[in-house]
Amino acid sequence: MAIVSYWENELPPMTPVREARLRALAELPDDDIDCSDIPEITDFSGFMTVKEFEAYRAAKRRQAATV
Repeated sequence: MAIVSYWENELPPMTPVREARLRALAELPDDDIDCSDIPEITDFSGFMTVKEFEAYRAAKRRQAATV
């Protein structure tokens, strides 16, 4: 499956078929979603807290502004 990405202002118009599919997914109970092919995350040591991420992002922006 190919990955498709858009900028927020470039999203294609919502079709009635796509809207119906999204509504059906939104109404699906969590217990009916099959996640058996997704491994459970048990090691969170590589994750950042929100504060760490915000500091990282701010540093990257400062670095990009000086280049």
